Amino acid sequence: MAKEKASRGATPKKPKVPLGTRLRVGVREWRARHRTALNAGAGLILLACVATGGWYLQQGMQQVFNRFPIQQVSVMGELNHVDRTALSAALQPYMEDNFFAIELEKVKETMESFTWIDHAEVRKEWPHTLKVELIERVPVANWGKKQFLSAKGEIFFAENVQPNANLPTFIGMAEQAPLIAEHYVQMQSVLRNAGLSIQTLEMTDRVSSTLQLRNGLSLIIDEKNSLEKLKRFTELYQIFSEEQRQQLLRVDLRYENGLAIKWKKGDGDTNAA
Repeated sequence: MAKEKASRGATPKKPKVPLGTRLRVGVREWRARHRTALNAGAGLILLACVATGGWYLQQGMQQVFNRFPIQQVSVMGELNHVDRTALSAALQPYMEDNFFAIELEKVKETMESFTWIDHAEVRKEWPHTLKVELIERVPVANWGKKQFLSAKGEIFFAENVQPNANLPTFIGMAEQAPLIAEHYVQMQSVLRNAGLSIQTLEMTDRVSSTLQLRNGLSLIIDEKNSLEKLKRFTELYQIFSEEQRQQLLRVDLRYENGLAIKWKKGDGDTNAA
């Protein structure tokens, strides 16, 4: 009984843990409590290494770039209207770039911002040359008094450039430009047979056009069977004597089976079949 009481009141002894095991457990517990700080410290060290390496890499690349500056800009293309002084000034900033870092697309955009430049091709030529090939706009007609119509059907304004007297002049709404150009080509092909040439073609609406010829004669024509009516006029015109041709002022071709002539010395119109 006494032995039993003694055993009940005694504190049981903990089993002994080897020293090496206790150290490993302590390290694991310490790492667990300080894991966030350790990770943050490792990250900072890594960033410092990357930043240092990046700085040295940047310095090294900069030294390489400095050894290959753009030393020459070669401009190619037949240019009749482009201001070459302004062109050189626009290209000058790119002379400060280097062969590897220059942005060709930006050079292209700069060149195509010029009114008379239709298209630009830019490329590099080792080791220090920038080649720029330019295609100038080709005007096929004057548009109104201050603009031009390009071969692509684009209306553009050219500052300090007067209308070209050797080109026809088109007048109308901007959206009519392709239609006016098409009418000009078709009508001019008919009039050429009679030795006539269009100086001004004005489309007042979608069914009526006024043609001012280079000999001073005006023609009014509508959309319906316009080429047939124009052909009928040229056949009559070639029958007229030179004196009669000189007296022609205006011819209205909007009739189905005839035309109306306004003579320079007459007060009224004369219908002719």
